[in-house]
Amino acid sequence: MNSLQRMLDVLSLFRDDQPVIDIDVISKELGYPASSAYRYVRELAGAGLLVRLPRGYAVGPRIIELDRHMTRFDPVLSVSRDIVDDLVRKTSLDLLISEWYGSKVINILQKSASDTSALDFGRGSPINLFRSATARVVLAYLLPRQLRRLYDQTPPEESGAALGTWKEFSKAMLRIRKDGYCISEHELSPHNSGIAAPIFDEKHRILGSITLAGSSDRFNAFNREFLATLICSAANEIAARIAS
Repeated sequence: MNSLQRMLDVLSLFRDDQPVIDIDVISKELGYPASSAYRYVRELAGAGLLVRLPRGYAVGPRIIELDRHMTRFDPVLSVSRDIVDDLVRKTSLDLLISEWYGSKVINILQKSASDTSALDFGRGSPINLFRSATARVVLAYLLPRQLRRLYDQTPPEESGAALGTWKEFSKAMLRIRKDGYCISEHELSPHNSGIAAPIFDEKHRILGSITLAGSSDRFNAFNREFLATLICSAANEIAARIAS
């Protein structure tokens, strides 16, 4: 791992339960010597990626600037705004767009049909890899070695009973690829369901996914084939726009 990667890994320490970090946290969680930790936070703060507080360091204003840029120019978001609006209008379900990043699926958009949405997956929310259609439809298109590595590295408390044996899990992934979409019912919430389709780049590499989700009552008011056609058509149109 080069020095730049080690420095940027400091940013991975920010979590909902850890909004502020200090040198001790960096040294303990990343195993860096204090001298390196001091150097990294100094450089990150100089670039505006960290801001110094009395209790340590928080995310800096440069992150907000970059997020604004991504909101306007992210290649998936910029070609899909009318598609998103149309699907939400037709179904009154929430729509999520998520992207594959490292070994995570991160939500970059949630468009709600009303102000009383039961879903809470705003920008930047990581999606459970094994308990949601949003993420599983992405996993299904990873290379076998990538999928096996994720399977082996995932502790049972994160996956629950979702994985099963490797044979069962790999069969489930093949089934999603064959269908071209994935349905999730009552997994992240006992009252919500969703359907997701994969989004690809111009070389048919997996970029992320698009999901329709909402209360199970509302979701089940639709024919499954109708929803599958809607979500797959939307994903294909986004991919076509990216390629062009």
